[in-house]
Amino acid sequence: MTVKSQVKVGFEVSFKEPQAHYVEVEMNISGSAKDYIDVKMPVWTPGSYLVREFSKNVEGFTAASGSKALKVEKVRKNAWRVYHEKAKDIKLKYRVYANEISVRTSFVTDEHAFLSSTGIFMYPDGMLNLPSTVKIIPFKGWTKVSTGLEPVPNQAFTYTASNFDILFDSPIEVGNQDIFEFTASGVRHEVAMFGGGNYDKEKLKVDMAKIVEQGTALYGENPNKHYTFIVHNFESGGGGLEHLNSTVLGATRDAYTSEAGYKGFLNLVAHEYYHLWNVKRLRPVALG
Repeated sequence: MTVKSQVKVGFEVSFKEPQAHYVEVEMNISGSAKDYIDVKMPVWTPGSYLVREFSKNVEGFTAASGSKALKVEKVRKNAWRVYHEKAKDIKLKYRVYANEISVRTSFVTDEHAFLSSTGIFMYPDGMLNLPSTVKIIPFKGWTKVSTGLEPVPNQAFTYTASNFDILFDSPIEVGNQDIFEFTASGVRHEVAMFGGGNYDKEKLKVDMAKIVEQGTALYGENPNKHYTFIVHNFESGGGGLEHLNSTVLGATRDAYTSEAGYKGFLNLVAHEYYHLWNVKRLRPVALG
């Protein structure tokens, strides 16, 4: 068994002060055989290939083993070294300021939380292939979590990723979003709507299913076990970002009223969904 395969990683995410736009993150690491371990935060997010410097939003980074505080050193702009003297279990804590509204950045209010995973989670340096678990602890009154991550059976709001590339390619919506589902091409699709809007759920189910079925027919197979659309409806703005088995869409609340607005939304759905094949699976070698 290799040293890397002995290391285990789990996260707990909570929201003590969502009105102040903060996310609380606890990262638990066990099995590190060295005297220290480096943890890093990504600098870009899948689908948006620019350096974003997510680590600038990290505050209050601490480490402990049991009741013993551990020495921490920031060794690079997005990396922290934890000297743990081969302690069996390490608990890292930090908070993330999340107040930038876009499809590629996290933002949190007292109404909901949108977590763009590359700006929330860290990974042990050199260990991107490790699996991890994520437990979401919703703020009081929030009852729903929407994500493309695999749920852990019989554990509420707990998810797993078989490696960090999957975790970083899986955004998470937490709150009381309006959720509806449809099945197309043999795949369950969840639509999570935040922000209200004058949409017709039954009509959207039919039209979004047509988009899925046409894409699957074009490419020959659908690679998903399940798929999640996270939709943010605001007064203005928009855009979209593709992910492994989910997408984040920004729309205006009144986009669904006019024929032009509704077709524009469906065009966005189709554009991001078709990235399942073109970009996510048919892609330049440099993207891995």
